[in-house]
Amino acid sequence: MILTRLGNKRKIAHKIIPLLPPEETIRTWIEPFFGAGGMFFNRPKAKYNILNDLDSEVYNLFNVVVDQHEELGKQWLRTPLHEDLWNRWKNDIPEDPVKRAVRFLQLSNLSFLGKGQTIRWNSKNTRKLLMERLEAVGMMMYECEFMNTDFRNVIRRISLTPSDKAKAFIYCDPPYLETTNNYSSGFTEKDSCDLFEMLNQSGIRFAMSEFDHPYIIGKAREYNLNVIKIGERQNLKNKRVELLITNY
Repeated sequence: MILTRLGNKRKIAHKIIPLLPPEETIRTWIEPFFGAGGMFFNRPKAKYNILNDLDSEVYNLFNVVVDQHEELGKQWLRTPLHEDLWNRWKNDIPEDPVKRAVRFLQLSNLSFLGKGQTIRWNSKNTRKLLMERLEAVGMMMYECEFMNTDFRNVIRRISLTPSDKAKAFIYCDPPYLETTNNYSSGFTEKDSCDLFEMLNQSGIRFAMSEFDHPYIIGKAREYNLNVIKIGERQNLKNKRVELLITNY
């Protein structure tokens, strides 16, 4: 992994992966909310991989990693951690895809909690780790289909036969309900409802990560889904229980 994002599943992937279907039964891996790729980079790569993220910065970054990882590495090392540049980049997005990717990595990886607001100065190890992982991430992403659209569009744009669906799997790590994100009003109950409906109608095995929000638990019961407790997660305000919701 090369990207720091709040809520990514890197630290708990080892708890979730054993709860997924056996890897030999998954020919097509689908992720409507890719983010930092916390699950994707911590499990064996499927034969076919269809990834999506609404955030254009995420989309640009991973396209650059695949197509221009050497130039990205050079730019990453050349770009100083500079207060003036940092403040300008908060609102000024470069047109060049490589510089845009460097900007996004700096604001995400070298800031407090990955929020892009306050510089985290003790970051030498972070810069080094990215360089060590860049080529491997590019190879992992190679030949993956990457989309940049609302999650509601993902499944309808994929052509799968009934036999394809039997060997496909959808993993969803959406912005948790009532949290801020790339959706204009935060991820709302309507968004969650649409996600449950999309997954239920897909005819594909799926797993969804969420917190123990009463609305989420109610929707899981409505669709007769399994609710598995992963563990507690402490954020800045409170403790929440991490769930995995599955239809298998």
